[in-house]
Amino acid sequence: MTSSPTPSSPRPLARPLTRRAFGAGVAGTAAVAGLAACGGDSGGAAAGGGGGDLRFTWWGSDARHALTERAYQAFMEENPDTTIRGEYTEWSGYWDRLATTVAANDAPDVIQMDVLQLRSYADRGALLDLEGTSIDTGGIPADTLDTGRTEEGLFAVPVGINSHVIVANPALFEAAGVPLPDDTTWTWQDALDISNQVSAATEPNVQGLQTMGLDEASLQLWVSQLGGQFYEGSEVTLDPEHVASWWEYNLDAVASGAAAGASLAVERQAAGLSQSGTATGTAAMAVWWANQVTALSSAAGQEMVLLRPPVQEPGGTPGVFYKASMFWSISSRSRNPEAAATFVDWLLNSPTAAEILLVERGIPADPERREQVVPLLEPTDAQSVEYVESLEGSTSPAPPAAPPGASTVQDLVTRYGSEVLFGNQEPRAAADAMVQELTNNVASA
Repeated sequence: MTSSPTPSSPRPLARPLTRRAFGAGVAGTAAVAGLAACGGDSGGAAAGGGGGDLRFTWWGSDARHALTERAYQAFMEENPDTTIRGEYTEWSGYWDRLATTVAANDAPDVIQMDVLQLRSYADRGALLDLEGTSIDTGGIPADTLDTGRTEEGLFAVPVGINSHVIVANPALFEAAGVPLPDDTTWTWQDALDISNQVSAATEPNVQGLQTMGLDEASLQLWVSQLGGQFYEGSEVTLDPEHVASWWEYNLDAVASGAAAGASLAVERQAAGLSQSGTATGTAAMAVWWANQVTALSSAAGQEMVLLRPPVQEPGGTPGVFYKASMFWSISSRSRNPEAAATFVDWLLNSPTAAEILLVERGIPADPERREQVVPLLEPTDAQSVEYVESLEGSTSPAPPAAPPGASTVQDLVTRYGSEVLFGNQEPRAAADAMVQELTNNVASA
């Protein structure tokens, strides 16, 4: 599984935002926040007006660029006193570019934000507190809205929601003569047993389970089921014992033949979604985010089945939660905070925006907008919405926003996980070292 900011592409490593990156451009939280009202460098009209020039930045694929441009063009037709300039790039260069513009007091007005970077910007005063703006967040469930909060305020509003899922390939199960699992009762041990059956009964290059030991999002599910979490406030609370048990499970899967070995697992992790076992039709089951099913089905040329993840033991905690797929934020230095808030409100609440963007940035967080777009979706996208809605009443609280410095976590999981899978480090020793390095990164951010 790849923790993905888009339905169609994996998330490469983001470079952490350091205090030095802000430099003199963000001299202090209070000073920067105060500039939300008195002006900065990112707009063309004086603050307090409903219109003016806005800069709008996001990351994503060509398909996202095209849809987003259609959306803000529609907004400008409805709001002719506002001009929007789009600034977009791929994920790999997005955060370096944003850090540079923030440090130069030249941040875009409206910013697409990610949970791993939210506190890096909010804690240092680069984002506007949205609590007192005109943005209507009443349609977003409170626990979902809280994913955009820190102790200091609401600095991001969720664009959409997502959740962990097991994506299963029914054709591979049929070829193996193995029935699909009952996802209301199964455990991880059941998943291992079933995967071994599939591996034994299919082609040599087909495994029952895609190796998970290199992916932070799969680890997050495992830790959630064990009652842990990665962070609390600015502290790393990840338990090395939880990490070690996850790697031990993956080593068992590899050793038994249920999952691919270290070399193929590392190769797939580096290549991303399109070369994953699910996409290439060589893994019968894998942990993904629900909104990735369309890209996976398309790549594999095969309809997929969505299953609830296994639990640690019968009757155990499912551990699934509603993750904010991404957020909208506003620069604290925007010269047009009212116009920016009007635009963000439109992106969240306008039926026009919903019909253009659909589920490109995740399943709409507002149930009313979700209900509106379902009839317009492709069957696989509608399947992901149905799955996410089926989890209501059984989800755990969403993890808190990661502290500054934690954006390195995926790189750490991949690096130490590779050492474990190749047999160069024992799971517990690697877990201790990984958690310590993550702690150091957060402490020095």
